[in-house]
Amino acid sequence: MKKIICLGLSCLSLFLLTACGQEESKQSQNQQQPSLQQVAVGKEAPDFTLQSMDGKEVKLSDYKGKKVYLKFWASWCGPCRKSMPELMELAAKTDRDFEILSVIAPGLQGEKTVDQFPKWYQEQGYKDIPVLYDTEGSIFQAYQIRSIPTEILIDSQGKIGKIQLGAISNADAEKAFAEME
Repeated sequence: MKKIICLGLSCLSLFLLTACGQEESKQSQNQQQPSLQQVAVGKEAPDFTLQSMDGKEVKLSDYKGKKVYLKFWASWCGPCRKSMPELMELAAKTDRDFEILSVIAPGLQGEKTVDQFPKWYQEQGYKDIPVLYDTEGSIFQAYQIRSIPTEILIDSQGKIGKIQLGAISNADAEKAFAEME
């Protein structure tokens, strides 16, 4: 029985690791697909270029020298939505020493499309949190996102300082950033 459970968990883990990259569509010209590397604390955060909800091109490398709070989430995810009001409080603080970016995968794995998402986002009352579109799921895959929300805190040198599976409290995020360069 234990072998069956272990085999089932192994298959489920493998499925979750690869699920975000399974949808096939054309590669967006504005999306840079990073090479797959080990994502871990102390390692370089995979760079990316994504389009923001307001149509701007955003590169993680443009934030070099700044700390970055990177949130992977989805509109259909209850824990993600539950964590957004607290994140909005953090985003509204003017004295924070880090930038906040969030990433969704429109049209993939049940997420709203690029056309549907902005209206939904506005209806939720969310603001002050930039949303980036990972239309191919390649950034979710590059960061090896296994569950959402996942929050990755990046130091000013571009290295991963903390990986949080599930939502992180504002107090814990601020404490982790205070301990980073």
